[in-house]
Amino acid sequence: MKGQKTIIIAPAFPYRGGIAATSDRLAQEYLKRGNEVEVWTFKLMYPKIIFPGKTQYLEEGTPAPEGVTIHRKISSINPFNWIKVGRQLKKSKANQTIIRYWLPFMAPALGTIAKIGKSKENHVSCLVDNVIPHEKRMGDTFLSRYFFKQMDGFVVMAQEGIQQLKEVFKVKKKVHYSPHPLFDIYGEKLTKRDACAALNINLERKYILSFGLIRKYKGVDLLIQAFAKIKDQHPDFDLIIAGESYDNWEDYQTIIDELNLNDRIIRKDNFIPNEEVKHYFSAAAFLALTYRTATQSGVTQIAYSMELPMLVTNVGDLSNMVPHDKVGLVCENSVEDIAKHIDLMCNDEKLAQYEANIQEEKKKFEWSKLCDSIDSLK
Repeated sequence: MKGQKTIIIAPAFPYRGGIAATSDRLAQEYLKRGNEVEVWTFKLMYPKIIFPGKTQYLEEGTPAPEGVTIHRKISSINPFNWIKVGRQLKKSKANQTIIRYWLPFMAPALGTIAKIGKSKENHVSCLVDNVIPHEKRMGDTFLSRYFFKQMDGFVVMAQEGIQQLKEVFKVKKKVHYSPHPLFDIYGEKLTKRDACAALNINLERKYILSFGLIRKYKGVDLLIQAFAKIKDQHPDFDLIIAGESYDNWEDYQTIIDELNLNDRIIRKDNFIPNEEVKHYFSAAAFLALTYRTATQSGVTQIAYSMELPMLVTNVGDLSNMVPHDKVGLVCENSVEDIAKHIDLMCNDEKLAQYEANIQEEKKKFEWSKLCDSIDSLK
């Protein structure tokens, strides 16, 4: 609502990753609405000892999001900091605070800040990425319950989140569903020629894209094994696996070696910088997300933005995000069914049809709709 002060508490610039990027984008959307907006992010998010990747930060020199005021002030592990930030929130004169929640590790910090900082004037909403984490640990339910208890309302980006909040955590506050908006921050789609030139890959080949951080639940091993089953039927297709591995990549490389796929797989073993994302989505024929488990995935929303057809497994909210045989295909998360549907996707006529349908389907995922859903919690 115009004239209101909105505080977003979330990972944000200079942190890397989808949650940080979309928090910055959410702030820009509220600025468009005429709100006064501040983003409060972490000065310490993950202690190095528990962070599985190479770095938590964007490359030096990456420009800050335009127009967004970001304060780095939260420590995920310092209770005295939580109290301090909670008191600052209490005095902030905010009308609305939006807290991103994705991992129970963050529950003590974010829950305590909310508990101290909320007031009758400051409605505290939770934008939930994961109600229940993909990789479960002891104490998750206890920690999440503490955090959820402090919230005045919730917006979930996967429909199963409504059931999880109400049945597992007995939440009585308002819960709204709003699908993950478009990842429209990476620029315009390129020609395939320009994209392949930027990636230094063969323009004459066709590419299946696996994109994002590599973790066991994302099923990249299933995709590799499925690709091996159809590679001879589709000798003009190769597989690109782009993203830093949070697992031991050698486990995946062993599968590639055993299946003799080294000459058919292009591996980009690093976190993909923002300015390079469009190269992969512009070069590919389609995206393959072969998750074992999921809630939703921001990667589908990059594909929508770049009008790239998708193959997804029937887990979490992916089948709602990707209507079957409209913008792509939905399959079961077995090697055999993935292979069957890759075979069906490797069809130029079908891919052109899906690409055309995306232009209409992606209108469902406008950022204004997410803001409307959050604002209606009050």
